[in-house]
Order: sequence, then structure tokens, then C-alpha cells
Amino acid sequence: MKTGIHPKYNEKITATCSCGATFVFGSTADEIKTEVCSACHPFYTGKQKLVDTAGKVDRFRAKMAKAQTAKKDDDDKKGKKSTISDAKKAAAAAKAGVRSSAVDSARAVKKVKDVVTKRELAKAKIQEDKKTEKESKKDEAKKDEVKEAKNTEVKAVEEKKTEEAEKKAE
Repeated sequence: MKTGIHPKYNEKITATCSCGATFVFGSTADEIKTEVCSACHPFYTGKQKLVDTAGKVDRFRAKMAKAQTAKKDDDDKKGKKSTISDAKKAAAAAKAGVRSSAVDSARAVKKVKDVVTKRELAKAKIQEDKKTEKESKKDEAKKDEVKEAKNTEVKAVEEKKTEEAEKKAE
């Protein structure tokens, strides 16, 4: 073994979990701090635990609120009606603590946006169907006019032929 290239191995160091449990073992590190251990991990305990490391949930909520206000400002500039008012309500409810986690609030926002999108698509389809129905009625009316014009021309030609035939017969 080469000397001077290996880290120092400590026989007894203390590892501390965020739940308060401590463990003693050997490592090259002087001290270890963990967020989850076997004493508090949901897999071993069977209990759900929300781990919020360094305020990630709060930062996520703040980021979502900022993005939604920016979206509303863009919609207002374009003169469009804001379609995410329900999403804002869900985000506000999540910020107030009604939701259990940021994941739930993000799902609620996504669900509301999906519903709004589906409604807008349905409205667009209905409008498109109405347009095509009007166009098909116009096309049918034009076809009928053309048929009537042809029929009147054919009748006029036939009348001329019968008149000519009558004159020749006289």
C-alpha cells in the first residue's frame, strides 16, 4: 500500500439523522448528517413522511406563483381572458397548507389546466362543425341552383325542337 495517498480512516464517527437517531461506525469522513435513516424511513416504518430539504417545497410554491402571475400578465397584454384562475386558486390553497405537499398542488394545477384545455378544444370543435355545416348547406344550395338552371335550359331546348318539328309538319 502506498503511503500518503489514502485518506485517514476514523474508527469511531457519529452519524446523525434529522429525526435525532445517531449511529457510530467507521468512515473516512469526520461527521455524517443524513435526512432519512432506517429508524424513520417510510419503507421500514410504514409511515408516510414529508421530507422538506432546505425549503424546497416553499421554493417550488413561490416559483409556481411567480410563473402564474407572469402568465396572467402575458394574457392581459394580449387581451386574452386568463384561463388559469382555477389553477391560481389551487396554488393559493396549497400555499395556505390545504394540500399536504407540493406534488399534490402541482397535480391540482395540471389537472385544472387539462380541464381548461379540453373545454377550449371542445369549443373549437363545435365552432368548426358549425362552419362546415354552413358551408355544406351553401354548397347544396349552389348545386340545386345549377341543376335548376340546367333543367330550364333543357326544357327550353326541347320546346324549341317541338315547335320546329310542328312547323315542319305543317
